[in-house]
Amino acid sequence: MQSKQTREGKRRILIGACGSVDILTLPRYLVAIKTGIDCELTVLMTASAQLFLPAASVGLYADRVIAGERPEDWPTDKPSRIVADHDLLAVLPATAHMLATAAQGAAPNRLATVILASNFPVLFFPVMGAVMWEKAAVQRNVRQLREDGYQVAEPVWHENYDVSLGRMVGHPSLPSPEQTVELMRTSLRR
Repeated sequence: MQSKQTREGKRRILIGACGSVDILTLPRYLVAIKTGIDCELTVLMTASAQLFLPAASVGLYADRVIAGERPEDWPTDKPSRIVADHDLLAVLPATAHMLATAAQGAAPNRLATVILASNFPVLFFPVMGAVMWEKAAVQRNVRQLREDGYQVAEPVWHENYDVSLGRMVGHPSLPSPEQTVELMRTSLRR
């Protein structure tokens, strides 16, 4: 597949951000991507992602942010245009909901539509509670995504203090920013 690059030879990377508490770490990942890959970086945020982290804040770390589902934005930000303008999509963080949506080939929002319309590598970086990750349905969705040609990174287990439970709990989370950048570099070389 012919790679689409800007006139300057920079890669064009799209980050799909879903609503998860781990989105609060997204700025660290965006800085690592910009530092580690010569690229133009766009972030496409779901409505739930914006509940955790405002698009204006994300805009401090990316070349461009696409947020919301307003029909008036579609002339410049419709899914086919977004796909045409990028070389790689990393869904970071990827929630159980987004994994299920993509595994079923559904397109209820702009990010899911871009995933379905993509003609370039798509990487999912799952983040969710441990019980959710271990559910048969989630594992079935991960297998389906891989069978369909998507890449699903193995989550890294982290221990965090859960205030509501009053104890430390382990859960699948994002790999380090450096590991994430390396996975993206590998996908761009394909």
